[in-house]
Amino acid sequence: MQETIGDTTYDWTDATSHFADLCRHLPIGEVVRDADFTLFEAMTALELMDPKMDGGMSIKHHFQEQKQGNRILTLKQLIDKQLLKITKFTSSELIYLFDQLLSTFHMWLDGHSLALTLFTCVYLHDVTIIDDSHLRTICFTFIKLVDYIRERILLKAGLFEEEDFSGTLTYNFPFYRDFKEQTCLTDLKKSEDELNKRLRSLKHQTELDQVDINATQQLIYRIRFLRYFFGLTVKFNEANEKTGEQTYLNTEEISKYLKQIDEMLQLIRPSFIIENETTPTDDNSQLNISQTLLTDISRSFDPYYNYRQLPPAFNRFIRQLIFPSFVYKSLVNICQQLRKMLEINDKRTLKQSFEFFLEYSTHEKPSLFIRSLLLLSYLPSVQGCLLSSRKIFGQISFAEQVKCEIRSFIVPPLLTLKSISIDNETLSCSENFFQRACVPFSNLFYSLCNNHARTREKLSNLLEEFSVLQDESEKLDQWLHKYLIQQIVQANLSTANAQTLLLIEKTSYFFQFILNWTLLIMEYYLLMGFDLSLYSKRELYDVYFYFAQIILFTHINVYKTSKNILNTTVPFLVQLNQKQQTNKNQINNQFIQQMNSLIQHNSNDDPLAELTNENNATQKKTKRKNPNVLVATNNEYHEQELLLIHGHFAMSTAMHRCLKALDIERRLKFSSNDSNYFLRDEIRYRHRFLPFANLCAPPYMPHTDFLHIQHLSDNRYTASELYQDAINNFSQAKTYFETYLNRITTSKQYQQQTFNRTFTTGFTSLIDAESYIRIAKTNGIVLKLLLGGHKPDVKIDFDFSLHAHYPTLKL
Repeated sequence: MQETIGDTTYDWTDATSHFADLCRHLPIGEVVRDADFTLFEAMTALELMDPKMDGGMSIKHHFQEQKQGNRILTLKQLIDKQLLKITKFTSSELIYLFDQLLSTFHMWLDGHSLALTLFTCVYLHDVTIIDDSHLRTICFTFIKLVDYIRERILLKAGLFEEEDFSGTLTYNFPFYRDFKEQTCLTDLKKSEDELNKRLRSLKHQTELDQVDINATQQLIYRIRFLRYFFGLTVKFNEANEKTGEQTYLNTEEISKYLKQIDEMLQLIRPSFIIENETTPTDDNSQLNISQTLLTDISRSFDPYYNYRQLPPAFNRFIRQLIFPSFVYKSLVNICQQLRKMLEINDKRTLKQSFEFFLEYSTHEKPSLFIRSLLLLSYLPSVQGCLLSSRKIFGQISFAEQVKCEIRSFIVPPLLTLKSISIDNETLSCSENFFQRACVPFSNLFYSLCNNHARTREKLSNLLEEFSVLQDESEKLDQWLHKYLIQQIVQANLSTANAQTLLLIEKTSYFFQFILNWTLLIMEYYLLMGFDLSLYSKRELYDVYFYFAQIILFTHINVYKTSKNILNTTVPFLVQLNQKQQTNKNQINNQFIQQMNSLIQHNSNDDPLAELTNENNATQKKTKRKNPNVLVATNNEYHEQELLLIHGHFAMSTAMHRCLKALDIERRLKFSSNDSNYFLRDEIRYRHRFLPFANLCAPPYMPHTDFLHIQHLSDNRYTASELYQDAINNFSQAKTYFETYLNRITTSKQYQQQTFNRTFTTGFTSLIDAESYIRIAKTNGIVLKLLLGGHKPDVKIDFDFSLHAHYPTLKL
C-alpha cells in the first residue's frame, strides 16, 4: 500500500493479520519480552493505534470531517489543486481569516501549543507565497507578535512550567527573524490607508453595496486594532538600541495605546458564520458572514495540519476554536488588567509593591502573559543579569530599596543619623547584609507572579532563604549595638534621655525588619492553603491554632515593638540631626549619602522627614517663645496593620475555640463520634508546617508540644466557656475590621483616589474585611444560639462560600 505524505511516497506492508496470528499462540497474561526491552521502555513505548500516542495512525474515524484520501495536503498542494486561493480576497474573507487567527492567538496565550493553535492556519507556513498584501501583512504581524511575546516576554520572565504552558515550543515553524517589528507596524499602516481609499471609492459608487462597505469598514477597524495591540506589546518591553537594556515603563504612551484599543474594540463587530444570506438574524452586534462566501478559503485552517509533529501522549485535539465574540470580550478584560497593572509605577516602597502584587494576583486573576508583563515592568530584564541584580523599574537597586524600607519601618540609627562616620569594617559588614537581602526579596516578587499553586510552593522554599537572612541580621545587630552607642557618646550626641539610649542599645533593628517580612510570607502561605482548598476539615483546628497563637501573636509583638521604637526614638533622632547639622549639605553617613535622593522621593513614607517638617513648621510659629522646644508627637505608626493583625488573631482564636467546643459536644457534622477528632493526624501537621521548621523566629512548634498544650487545656475549660470565649473573639474581630474600614474610607489619601474595594493592606483587601465582618457577625449569633441550648441534636457544618479563609457556621 502506497501513501504520499508531502513530497515523499511510502510503501507500507499490512502486518495486522500476521501479528494477530502470533498473539493467538500466547497464553492469557503472557507477554513477549526481549532482553533489551525493560519495564521502563515498555511504560514509555508508543501504543500503536492509540489516537493520542500514534502519530501515524489513521485519523478518519476520530475527526468530524474526513480528509481526502486520508491525507493532509500541504499549502503548495492545496494551491496547485485550486483548493485554496492566495490572491483577490474579499473583505468578508479577510475578516473571517483575521478573527480565526485572533481566536488561535488567544488560545495560544491560554497555554495551548502553537501546533494546535496559530499554525493550524496553513497560510502561516509560507507567508511569502501569499499575493494579497493585506493578508500577507496580517499573517506576518501575527507571527511576529507571537515571536515577540515568546522571546521577549514569556521566556525572559520565566514564570511557567511545561505542564502549565506549552506555547514556547516552535516545532521549526517559520518566524521570519529578519522581518523587524517596526516593518510590521509600517505595513499595517499602509494596509489601513489602502483600505480607507477603497472604502471612499465604494461610498462614491452609483450603486452602493452596503454589505461590502460595512465589511471594509470592519476590516479597517481590525487592522488598526492589530497595529495598536502590537505597538502596545512592544512598548511594554522596549529596549535601548545601544545598551540592550529595557527602558523605563512609559505609562503615558501605554495608556494612550490602551485608550485607542478600547475605542477599536467598541467599534468592532465580531464575525458570525451563517449558513446562507437568507438566514434571519436579529443580533446587530455581530457581523454575519454567509458560509457560501467562504468556499475558496474553507481549507485555510486545518486542526490536524501539524498532527505528526506532536510528541507522544500530547493533547492532540482542539475540537473547535473560541468564538470571536468571546475573544473580543476577553481582549477588553485584558486591557482593563493592563490599565490596572500600570499602577505598579506609583508604588515606591517594597511594602506597597508587595501589597499591589497580592491585590493584583488575587482579584484580577491575570494570565501568564499579564503576569510576565507585571514582573518585567517591576524588574526589567537585562541580558546576563541575575534576578537579584535587576533594578526596580530599571532604576533602583534592591539594596538601596531595602535600606529605605528598614529606615521607614524601624528607623535604625545606622540609616538615620547624618553625622556619624562609619568605619570600613562596619560599612563592609552592613553592605554584605544588604546585598544578601537582595536575593530573597527579588525572589519574593518573582514568586508572587507565578500562578497561585506555584506561588505557594515557591514561598515555602523562600522561607529557607529568609531563615538564613534572620541569622545574618542577628549578627549585624550584635555588631552595631556597641558601635552605635560608642559613636553617639564620642560625638557628644547623648542627652539626658537615658531611657531612649537604652532602647536603642537593646533593639535588634534589622532582625525585627526581617522577622516582619518572614511573618508576612508565613501568613500568606497559610491563607493560600484556604484559597486553593488544600486543607481538609480535620486540619482546621491545627491551622487556626498555629496561625493565631504562633504567627499572628508574634507579628503583633513585632508591630508593637516597631511602633514603640518609632514613637520613642524618632523625636530623639530628629533632634540629634538638627543639632549637628550646622551645614545643611554636610552628611557624614555614607548610607544616607547613597540613598539621599531615594529618601527625598519617598518622603511621604519616611517618619523622620514627616516629623522634621512638623518641627520646622512649629518652630517657625513659636520661634519667639522658645525656639529650642521639640514638639512631642505620638503618631499612629502601623495602626492599620495592627488593626488587621488583631482582627485576624481574634477570628482565628474564635475559630479554634469554637472547633474545640463543637468537638467536645460531638456537634460537628463532618467529624466521627470519637474524641479529639482534630488531634490525630501528626503526618498532616508536619506536612503543613514543615516550611516553618528551619526558622529562628517564630520558633517551630513540634506536634508533641502542640498535643501537650491541647491536653493541658482539655480539663480546664468547659464547652460553654469555649463558646463564650469564641463569641467574645468574634465580636472583637468584627470591631477591629470595622475600625479598619472606617479609617481607610475616611482617610484623605483614599478619598483622593478612585473608589477601589480591592485596596489591600498586608494581605487583606477591603472586600476581604467586609466578608470577615459578615462572617464574625453570623458566627457570633450562631454560637449564642448554641450556648443557649438551641437545637441540641442538630449537627454543625462549615460553609466557605462567603470567604475561603473563615467558614460560616451552618445549623
